[in-house]
Amino acid sequence: MAYSVRHQVFVSSTFTDLKDERAEVIQAIWELDCIPTGMEAFVASNESQWDVIKRVIDECDYYVLIIGGRYGSVVTDEGISYTEKEYRYAKKSGIPVLAFVHGKPEEIAVGKTEKDDTLRKKLEAFRAGVMKEYPIKQWSSATELGGFVSRSLIREIKINPRPGWIRNDGSSPIALLEQVNRLTEENQQLREQFSAQDNDEDDGTLASGSDIVTLRGTRLVQDLEEYDLRTERWKAQVSWDEIFRDVGPSLINETTENDLKRLLARFHAYQDFKQGEEYHSNDKIDLEGWNEILIQFRALGYINQGVKKRGVNDKSSYWGLTPKGDKHLVGLMALRKKKEDGDSVQEIYLPDDDGK
Repeated sequence: MAYSVRHQVFVSSTFTDLKDERAEVIQAIWELDCIPTGMEAFVASNESQWDVIKRVIDECDYYVLIIGGRYGSVVTDEGISYTEKEYRYAKKSGIPVLAFVHGKPEEIAVGKTEKDDTLRKKLEAFRAGVMKEYPIKQWSSATELGGFVSRSLIREIKINPRPGWIRNDGSSPIALLEQVNRLTEENQQLREQFSAQDNDEDDGTLASGSDIVTLRGTRLVQDLEEYDLRTERWKAQVSWDEIFRDVGPSLINETTENDLKRLLARFHAYQDFKQGEEYHSNDKIDLEGWNEILIQFRALGYINQGVKKRGVNDKSSYWGLTPKGDKHLVGLMALRKKKEDGDSVQEIYLPDDDGK
């Protein structure tokens, strides 16, 4: 039985000046039985805008870049537009890029061009860089662009096939894939159990519990008077149990390596918190510290490589608790009954989310 694969295509460009061109391209992609996606598909969520964009690009098989007469909104902390940032990310991720630039930029209507000299120079540099990297098609009208994208995509799918999506109707290969994934997960769980048994005998030589470790990293700090962001170094001395108590709950159902790094970057607020400053999504932990924590928790038998994936194109590394790690986390965080000491009553409190 033949199964029809549908490929997902990310369409990247500025928006207001290329509405007609995007509509033609999206229609051409639909007509090829592919799935177009881009800024039109973004909805409000708790994730940052860039996290959503990255996740959508990761799920796509091909990336279409359209360059017209505008550079687009600039990402403040990097000095490049979202379109260029998307392009760089797709290129770095190894997703096939199909690039299309306007063939006669001098004929673009004034209302659809950059008036700012700085942005115009950034656009020219971006355009020149893309034209050096890839064979490009030059277009002059929305209809012509739609035809170019259609033919280029057909050729790219033929010479550079990608996984795509297959409808799961119960009889497709997806059903078999789900069974394989289930068996793989069961195998991983058994391996974790055996690994935990091997680590049950602690000879006391590994740093753990109340032993102190120093974490370092960088953070973005906002100056309340200047309304400006600057990068500063941070340092925090915490115990291994404090770290595990903080990140452990997110590991119960497995979490990505990037999410763990973001959780660890919050530790600057424990001991290095200044008035007017708060955790920022771009705060980071140094690579050396991250590696030290990862190796130590693995050595203690608390965590292991996870198996959960969001899709066939999910390239994230996942981590989860071993049975030993789960038992230790419960011991750290489970609520205790009140203890009576003579006439006094002692209550045991566990740290809240702020570490207090």
